[in-house]
Amino acid sequence: LHPRVRRQRQMCIRDRIKSTIKGWRLGDYFRQFSIVAAGIIVTFWGSDKVTEHSRQKEVRAAMQLVAEELEYNRKELRNIKHLLDIDRNMSSLLIEHKMDISGIPADTLSKYDKLFNNMSELSYKTDALDVLKGSSLMQYISDKRLLQDVLQTYFELGRRKKDVSDYYAAKTDVIMKLAMSRNFKFALKTNNNLLDQISFLISNDQFVNFVIMVPGFLYWEEFDELDEMLDKQIQTLKAKYK
Repeated sequence: LHPRVRRQRQMCIRDRIKSTIKGWRLGDYFRQFSIVAAGIIVTFWGSDKVTEHSRQKEVRAAMQLVAEELEYNRKELRNIKHLLDIDRNMSSLLIEHKMDISGIPADTLSKYDKLFNNMSELSYKTDALDVLKGSSLMQYISDKRLLQDVLQTYFELGRRKKDVSDYYAAKTDVIMKLAMSRNFKFALKTNNNLLDQISFLISNDQFVNFVIMVPGFLYWEEFDELDEMLDKQIQTLKAKYK
């Protein structure tokens, strides 16, 4: 193009740009920008809210399972405590009567006969707790004190399980040794009744020593304390994650 024509076109373009810029309003610009920015913020905020709501639903479901599991564990604790109380009561009776069962009513001996044959274990579940740990949901539980209490409750269950295992291991060792003896097998063949079996057991020094040891073998009040801890924890979880 001829230089003169080129200059005229360039001047025309500059005039149009100047005219357009003069038509802009600073307030309109900031208003449009604010609308766009607000839309982005609301979108991200809403997305975070949805994610957090979904996550808290998962936390609530997991904690409800933990509450149910603790209820099951409380029942198991009460079952084993009932059996241990039988052993403790029967041992106290035998000690009181100096191992002479002739002064103890036959129905009482039958009521507490678990001392002479029962060898149980404390069984409790940790499935719900394991799911909670494995799912990484623990970090989203806002009440850390509550979480600590839950973990402490399971820890105490583990301690009581070990105590019960130690008790029944000692009991099993004594009874099984006697059960395998020739004299006991002969007694079973001759008179297979409870009184004869008890008479045979309490005639043995090992069993008598065990009976004397039973009342002080465990800290029995710790079972009641754990029962109260479980009850409190269950009620707390049910109220918070209903």
